[in-house]
Amino acid sequence: MEELKKEEYTIKPCTSCGNNARLVDIDRIRKKLDDFFDKKSFEEAERLINYWLKEISNVNDYHTELELQNEYIGFLRKLGRGDEAIIHAKRCDELINILGLSENVSAATIYLNVATVYKAFGKPDIAVSYFLKAKQVYDNNLKAGDKLFSGLFNNMALALVDIEQFDAAEKLYREAIDIILRYNDGELDAAISHLNLADLYYKKYKIDPSDDYSKYSDKIEKNCLLAWKLLNKDDTTRDAYYRFVCEKCAPSFGFYGYFIYEKELVKRANER
Repeated sequence: MEELKKEEYTIKPCTSCGNNARLVDIDRIRKKLDDFFDKKSFEEAERLINYWLKEISNVNDYHTELELQNEYIGFLRKLGRGDEAIIHAKRCDELINILGLSENVSAATIYLNVATVYKAFGKPDIAVSYFLKAKQVYDNNLKAGDKLFSGLFNNMALALVDIEQFDAAEKLYREAIDIILRYNDGELDAAISHLNLADLYYKKYKIDPSDDYSKYSDKIEKNCLLAWKLLNKDDTTRDAYYRFVCEKCAPSFGFYGYFIYEKELVKRANER
């Protein structure tokens, strides 16, 4: 990894937040992290995060720490490091309280990320409580139909499925799809939600005493095919996010027997 140069990231004091100067330009850090993640250079990404967490540890720049911690919990979640992810998720919550940001939209988005960590590591009840915190802030600050609601609803539905609140989860998935398809770049996220709906119906089948797959197969097939259609729109930009979505969706198609689709998505995920 190239040498980290502090002067490349140091910026002027924040004149709007009323507290300490920000030590780093968080946008440059995020760009660097995105490059590392796209290349799957996880060791370099973690080194970068820890380098700057250490740099700000003695200056009480809580705003920058919160943003870095938020990046870190997503990183740890993706690598399956649950105990560490939860420790840093708790720190995010602590920093939001220290900064008095609990009614701030940006903090609500962090609540969503914290919730996703708890969901990923087997604590869906705690996850739902954080999703509800985020929803309250969004409700108080955003217009109905704002794009942020789509991500919130999709992720909250995943946690609700884990606690078998299927009707509530299905409603949220459908709301997420309806919202995101109002935006020109919403097809990829809508595809993910359709596959999540397929998973919901499969989980309902698995706990159905009748063991009758035919009650759910049509809905599963419909949502898989809708997802595939959305992933194949001609005007979709095949960038890093597209590759990420292809990688994320491929196993779902394979699980439901769409092996050709799975193979094609794996191929697209590895294109550079």
